[in-house]
Amino acid sequence: MPTPDDVPALDRRGFLSRMAGSALVIGAGAPTLERLGAFPHEAATPGSIFTPGPHDPDAVVFAEARKHFLIPKGVCYCNTGTLGASPREVVDALINGTRRLETELADWDYKVADGEPLTGYQLSLALRTSVGKFINAAPDEVAVTQNATIGMNLLANGLDLAPGDEVITTDQEHGGCISPWRLKAKRFGIVVKELTLDDGTAGGPEGVVKLFADAMTPRTKVVMFSQVVSGFGTRMPARELCDLARSHGALALVDGAQAVGQIQVDVKALGCDAFVASPHKWMMAPKGTGVLYIRRDMQDRFWTTLASSHWDDKENGAFRFMQYGTGAVPVHDGLAAALAFIDKIGMARMERWDAMLTKRLRDGLAKIPRARVTSPNDPRLTAAITTFKVEGVTARDLQTALWKRRVRVRPQNDVRGVRLSAHIYMSPADVDTVLDVASKLA
Repeated sequence: MPTPDDVPALDRRGFLSRMAGSALVIGAGAPTLERLGAFPHEAATPGSIFTPGPHDPDAVVFAEARKHFLIPKGVCYCNTGTLGASPREVVDALINGTRRLETELADWDYKVADGEPLTGYQLSLALRTSVGKFINAAPDEVAVTQNATIGMNLLANGLDLAPGDEVITTDQEHGGCISPWRLKAKRFGIVVKELTLDDGTAGGPEGVVKLFADAMTPRTKVVMFSQVVSGFGTRMPARELCDLARSHGALALVDGAQAVGQIQVDVKALGCDAFVASPHKWMMAPKGTGVLYIRRDMQDRFWTTLASSHWDDKENGAFRFMQYGTGAVPVHDGLAAALAFIDKIGMARMERWDAMLTKRLRDGLAKIPRARVTSPNDPRLTAAITTFKVEGVTARDLQTALWKRRVRVRPQNDVRGVRLSAHIYMSPADVDTVLDVASKLA
């Protein structure tokens, strides 16, 4: 987290106010660790703060972390791909931030924008600095939005494209990120090529790159894809696709909604021109938080299509893409708390835990005769989302059977089955429950 000295004077008032509020959330003293195996699924002592030790075994850290979520006892939540569960520190930041805002509402004199009890007009530089550090971007390359859908709409609608210009993407993109391009095709006559991704994944990462490469033409202006695909959890060869796009003079735009908080993200290493994300998923931030990254040297390529007072402010970089009017300061407080929570664990450790759970699940499903993993099986394409089915069982019936054992997944369709997102509040014993249900249905 930045210090007050890292923040310009205009933003310091708001920064200090937020840090004071965060003291209510980030206190001292760790709860006692109790047992391993299945997570205890019990709440930590009210007021206790999650403080994992750097050398604690993963099983200890995540058993304790599970206590700091409001997920009811006995429930295994596996739908992070839709909405992440927020830890109590994030929830407290929202509650305390709301109470503080309503208490201090009359104190604000509106002499400067930064620090006012609303967002959408202020720089929010402290938060943008923290988000930037998380994805390896400069603060002036980061805009805080509401979700990945808004970010991709800003990119698609802000880009000048002529009739016949091409956007290359896949047939497995989330509706929030493919729809802006479909709209642009209908309105302005651009061409959107939605490649059949299964044709590429059959050949591994190299097959995916070849699929895109074969579709490139001199009219290709944009390559847009998900770093981790929502429906199947396919981990795309993102760096290679960004290199491919830029080698053809096209923009590389990445949907990172299922990536941030699930895997370590470095937008500079990816080489993308822009990146959108929804921290309310794997980052476990408040619902209604989004991130838009645009490389500083590419920002002039995009018009501001959601406009308010600073719509044409080029000096402050991505700030002009945050001009959405009145928003909720406590949501920003919650995003800061989510970043602090993740920082205490470390993304490398979180990614390792999720990968362990996913391998345990997939190895177990492989031993069940009628169980089928419909996500790609190539480990190079695997993330912490597994879509699977049981032959002869509908997706809804599989979801119902799992929920009888208090495991929440999301059904896709009867061809795909159900989608299970394995994140830090899931234990190995929870995986075994899923396998037990699947084996009895089979």
